[in-house]
Amino acid sequence: MASLPSVKLCVNDHEMKLYFGKEYPFWQCNVHSCRKKVSIRVDTWFGHSRLAFTTIVRFIYFWAEELTSLKFCQKQLGMAGKTVIDWNSYMREVCVFSVENKNSGKIGGEGKIVEIDESLFTKRKNNAGRVLPQQWVFGGLCRETGQRFLVKVPNRGADTLLTEILNHIEPGSTILSDCWKGYKSEELENAGFTHFTVNHKYNFVDPDTGASTQYVERMWGSAKWRNKRQRGTARHHLDSYLVEYVWRSDVTASGGDAFNSILTNIAAFWVAQRQNQESD
Repeated sequence: MASLPSVKLCVNDHEMKLYFGKEYPFWQCNVHSCRKKVSIRVDTWFGHSRLAFTTIVRFIYFWAEELTSLKFCQKQLGMAGKTVIDWNSYMREVCVFSVENKNSGKIGGEGKIVEIDESLFTKRKNNAGRVLPQQWVFGGLCRETGQRFLVKVPNRGADTLLTEILNHIEPGSTILSDCWKGYKSEELENAGFTHFTVNHKYNFVDPDTGASTQYVERMWGSAKWRNKRQRGTARHHLDSYLVEYVWRSDVTASGGDAFNSILTNIAAFWVAQRQNQESD
């Protein structure tokens, strides 16, 4: 189980055994003269919550299945609305940790093709009619691996897009894009990329090079559908929602199981947190 040690010693250095009680599992010393007990809440990722252990596990499973709406969790798990929001936030925090620590955080590489594009996620007005800046998101998808990235950008200028390309795509990749003026072939080639474009005004696929951006355009459809299903995303949460989408896409691309994957990531996240606390 996520963040639970495989072996635990009591305060007297005796090996303990894991038991499952009515509310919460607990560790108990095997030595009859000692028999110390320790809840698994102690020094684990579960320690920050007062929820029953079974509720936490069920929530994590439902989150993996994308079933943690307020209404669903209130009805099926008896969770308060704020608690549901907090736990969804905890899960996205784990996703951010996992994606940021996976390999170099970059996609593509020698012999691989990466499609790139930018898309408008947030309009100028919200439901209250207040005028807000438009929010553009820049993204890329590697055809061979299915890996992808999505990041908020302040604008679609050439400098902004080149910076994000360098941050998220391995040199040596072949980059395919539309003919937006922000993609400058000379700068990309100087940075170690091969760059082909398709002019969507005339073709979906370039007749000479075969370049297209169909995969990344489908990615936008999937990401925006998910955002719409959640009834939109608050701007201050958009970064973490985008990373959750990337995390789920990576799990699917690798043929993994979302429940087992998030448990593994929670364990790694907890270890990293403890190490950071000890080093401070």
